[in-house]
Amino acid sequence: MTDKEVKAFYNSGAWKHKRIEILERDCYECQDCRKRMENAAKEGEILTGWERKIWPAEAVHHMKELKEHPELGLDDDNLISLCARCHNLRHGRNPKKFVKRKKRLTEEKW
Repeated sequence: MTDKEVKAFYNSGAWKHKRIEILERDCYECQDCRKRMENAAKEGEILTGWERKIWPAEAVHHMKELKEHPELGLDDDNLISLCARCHNLRHGRNPKKFVKRKKRLTEEKW
């Protein structure tokens, strides 16, 4: 798939419907966070910081990349709900780079 085709796919009604369906299937919870907590409980490990919580899922991730496997684009078994942090980690992005910052107050100019 080309970048243009990928963009068209993500803007399609079929994808928007499937995305909501997958988020509802996973109860709007990040599945990587859930798995991390389940594994920690099995191993008796104590998690700290942001890892102690199951974060709300905001993204639906293709486990097999859409560009390489367009036929699996709407396949339930290829889709998983993830929070923004886990989605960025899956794609090898630095999650700290995407932290929202407060807007600075500007000096009033009369």
